[in-house]
Amino acid sequence: MGGRKQNKLKEEQVDQKASTTKDIKVVATQVITKDRVIQNPKLLSLLYLISQLGMVHERTLQIVVAELKNKGVDLGYQFSQLGNDPYSAALKNDIVALLYTGLAEAEPRYRKIRVTGDGKEVLEKADSIKPFQDSLNKILNEIKNKASMVDAEIDFEIRKVNKLSAKKIRK
Repeated sequence: MGGRKQNKLKEEQVDQKASTTKDIKVVATQVITKDRVIQNPKLLSLLYLISQLGMVHERTLQIVVAELKNKGVDLGYQFSQLGNDPYSAALKNDIVALLYTGLAEAEPRYRKIRVTGDGKEVLEKADSIKPFQDSLNKILNEIKNKASMVDAEIDFEIRKVNKLSAKKIRK
């Protein structure tokens, strides 16, 4: 009989410990699908911009979209300064959405973003972004020049970091 009482006592202690464990919180997030991207002119405009720039770093894209806003071609993003560069969390989320849906992809070596074949097909069928396309085409050469300069600077920084890392590994 003594053994049974001890087991009951141990069970009660275990139950008390179990009630102090952390609860699991479930957070609902909206899943982005290719259909939602196709229905969103803002995301399609961003995809079109990437297609016109070719392969581009995410940081360059942030700078270019902020520059477009300054020139009157507003995609609807709000920017704040992060270091010396403009940054928009909403733009970051939209870039992730394009990557997630497979309409854009990130090149592995330098992490440059480019439009995929699926993305090009979607853009061919997109009529809702004509006003953006017309506005962008007026200043496209200027924007491309700025983007290529920023991209070259970022590529240089990446190479420099890679060389320093390689030297540390050799030592």
